[in-house]
Amino acid sequence: MKCKVCGAESGKYPLCKACNIKKQQGLIIRCPKCNKWHYKDAECPAAEEKADSSAAFLYEIRPLLSRNEQSYFAAIKSVLPEGYCVFPQIALASIVDKTDNSRFHNELFRVIDFLVTDKSYIPKVVIEVNDQTHYDKDRKERDLKVSRILGESGIAVITLWTSYGVNAEYIGQKLKESLENPPGRKLSPELRAESAEYAKRREENRPVIHVVQPTRQKKKSGCYIATAVYGSYDCPEVWTLRRFRDNNLRKSFFGRLFVKTYYAISPTIVKWFGKTELFNRFWKARLDKMVKRLNDKGYENTPYED
Repeated sequence: MKCKVCGAESGKYPLCKACNIKKQQGLIIRCPKCNKWHYKDAECPAAEEKADSSAAFLYEIRPLLSRNEQSYFAAIKSVLPEGYCVFPQIALASIVDKTDNSRFHNELFRVIDFLVTDKSYIPKVVIEVNDQTHYDKDRKERDLKVSRILGESGIAVITLWTSYGVNAEYIGQKLKESLENPPGRKLSPELRAESAEYAKRREENRPVIHVVQPTRQKKKSGCYIATAVYGSYDCPEVWTLRRFRDNNLRKSFFGRLFVKTYYAISPTIVKWFGKTELFNRFWKARLDKMVKRLNDKGYENTPYED
């Protein structure tokens, strides 16, 4: 996290160590008007803006570089050799790819402070500005991983410490050395082992996917006599009768009893008499009249799924 006042690294706290001391001395406050940290005597332009706002915004603009980073940026540009470019705040994932197509770790999501490229925008040197928080164990481990990643990629790294201040001459000297003597690519067994361990853990924690065997399609509880008469379970007349069965008969006790009795005896009747002309003529005349009455009452004869 960046210090809300000076922009230096502050770890997980809103203020760095130096600004926290000034807060205890009463020099830095959290302004009750704009709800931001700043020097007690500093003007509060955001307070007026907030007062005029009718609603609280979820997002707001913040400077790309802190004051401290702006000083380093200006110094780097002043000593940058001809034919090279410098860019601030570049995501590591924008300049580095993994070669095995596996997921990368959070290190590639980290933003580096400054990147020096040639005129073809090929990365040459990464410049990191570190403060005291980089002595913390977690920070040191993260910085080491980033250094190994850049080492494998063949990108030089220059580390500048804020405790020494901004020294343009020193920065120019280190830049010249790094550009004239590229480091070359260095294989990192630690990264290989870490990547393999990460892939193994992902494999072990991967949820078990149960393959569901396809089940046999449920047999349609059909209108046996109507199907035998009209020759198909899916035809306008049978669609009408199926709607009447589901939307009317099955909603009452006696209707369900009738449907149950019908399903119990109709298969046998169809089996014995379904192919006879008398059977079909007898039932078709009655079913035609019933279907017509149902259509007149609003039962549709369009395709229907049970």
